[in-house]
Amino acid sequence: MVDTHCHLIDPQFNKDLDDVLQRAQKAGVKKIVNAGYDVKTSQDAVRQAQRYEWLMPAVGIHPNEAAEQSLTEMSKIIDIAQSNKVCAVGETGLDYYRDFSPKEAQQELFRKHIILACSKDLPLLIHTRNSVDDAIAILKEEDFHQGVFHCYSGTYEQAKTILDMGYFLGFGGVLTFSKRTRDVFKNLPTDRILLETDAPFLSPAGHRGQRNEPAYILETLNFAAGTLEMLPEQLEEILDANVARLFSSWGEHHLL
Repeated sequence: MVDTHCHLIDPQFNKDLDDVLQRAQKAGVKKIVNAGYDVKTSQDAVRQAQRYEWLMPAVGIHPNEAAEQSLTEMSKIIDIAQSNKVCAVGETGLDYYRDFSPKEAQQELFRKHIILACSKDLPLLIHTRNSVDDAIAILKEEDFHQGVFHCYSGTYEQAKTILDMGYFLGFGGVLTFSKRTRDVFKNLPTDRILLETDAPFLSPAGHRGQRNEPAYILETLNFAAGTLEMLPEQLEEILDANVARLFSSWGEHHLL
């Protein structure tokens, strides 16, 4: 099992990271995509992968950061991305829910991440909140088709467009308590879905109000399998194959 989107670099894990990782391994998690969301956390993600070889670092700047200032910091992200341990570019994307950054600056920052992903032949970890249509439009304009819309919250019609573009859709704890998300999820082809935790955020139903962590992906897996009327073991096998396809350009040897 792979947690395809997590933030172990978040300060909430500073005091007990070793314990968190032990619980994850006990739950059957083999790999964790550990996504940075600014320059410092992207650097930290690469450093953590040097200590824990089963962590997969991703580097990027979250759209909730001050996009205008972040544009000047992309050169640092580009430098960090030169590490051969880096498996993806992101977390990046667009967030119109909070008015932290002008839309134009977010869009320019997103395009810079797309250009980086293209140059490194790496997938994107895409964040969208109230912004799915704009993200789709930008990705079409840039003609880039490799990545995952993480914590997917769009409609089924938008999902079909995203799948037609070659992307995967990621689902986490929200699946366990959102009927709207479940209604989309259960109608998707299983060869295009991924599971994640987005820890320390968005805990599944049994842990709402608590810090999320990678071990809880097992609960989301069981819930997802029930929603699809499958055995968890069957769904896990499909998900592992999906992960291998998403990160194929990064190198199959990294995933073994």
